Amino acid sequence: MKRDERLFFNVFRLITALFLLLSLAVFYFATTEKVNILRITLLILTFVFIFISIITALSIFIIHNIVKGKKISRLSSWLIKKVLTIIYPLLVYISDIFKIDIDSIRRVFANVNNFLVMTKNIKVDNNEILILLPHCLQSSECPYKITTDINNCRMCGKCDIKDIINLCNRYNVTAVVATGGTLARQWIKKMRPKAIIAVACERDLCSGINDVRVLPVLGVINKRPNGPCFDTKVDVTKLEEAIKFFIKEDK
Repeated sequence: MKRDERLFFNVFRLITALFLLLSLAVFYFATTEKVNILRITLLILTFVFIFISIITALSIFIIHNIVKGKKISRLSSWLIKKVLTIIYPLLVYISDIFKIDIDSIRRVFANVNNFLVMTKNIKVDNNEILILLPHCLQSSECPYKITTDINNCRMCGKCDIKDIINLCNRYNVTAVVATGGTLARQWIKKMRPKAIIAVACERDLCSGINDVRVLPVLGVINKRPNGPCFDTKVDVTKLEEAIKFFIKEDK
């Protein structure tokens, strides 16, 4: 994880530096421009880029505290959530340009999101929690379709679906299998949960977190011993911890 954090902060610092360079470049053109309207416009852009640079620099400091497990204020939590939502596409784009491991960036993004969610006292009823699962958790040898109903699982134990169903039955929560973002959104619209626990790869998880902005989402990154999107695994203990976080204490 330290490698992931180092890459994440390096990309964030690079973005901050780019905005500072942009502000200097725009300011230079503003001082050489003789047309007043254009000059004022360039000066406004200069201050905008400087403001963005300050915000991203402040975000680096706050996120550093987050990954170190330190408490942050509600204002800091709100700021980081907004900044990450806006700047995430730029983080991915810059990482792609400089051939940086994008999944490292996504893992830190998901962990920071989980931290921000867990700083809030979010407690809901059992039936208001929705667990979203990827289809690749199901054994590739299984002939039974569970995307319409996870209870079609025959509980053979060849994949983690059996353990997940047992976990859901124990806590009386709902789990569904989605083959993609569109189906996941349909399940959310149909079930209308107040809290979501999502299992996915880094790319799909971060994409889903950004899509579902109005609901708290705790993400669990799946394990891929057989490669991407094929017979994947999940740490069921982490799923249980997420359920316990959301569920009301009297339940």
